[in-house]
Amino acid sequence: MVREFMEYRPYTSIQQFRREIGKYVDQAQVAEYEKYVYVPVNVNEADAATLQQISGVDAATADSLIAARPYANNAAFIAKLKELAPGADTAQAETFLAAQ
Repeated sequence: MVREFMEYRPYTSIQQFRREIGKYVDQAQVAEYEKYVYVPVNVNEADAATLQQISGVDAATADSLIAARPYANNAAFIAKLKELAPGADTAQAETFLAAQ
């Protein structure tokens, strides 16, 4: 499992992490491991599950963020996030975003 973990870093989505690590442990353990995994969020390519790693982003907000693509840059994404989820922790969200 450690080899698998190292081989796929950085993960492109939380789904990829779940799929690869899920080969070795059950879903409950994968969910526990997710607390310690960083998956960079590409604002124009991330799936809904990956966007939901951002505090304050639920499934509906993730779908709305995806529908508003493409974003010119991370700042445009953060502005849209503030609009769609005013309670979201945008400072934390910025740390999840992949460099452009």
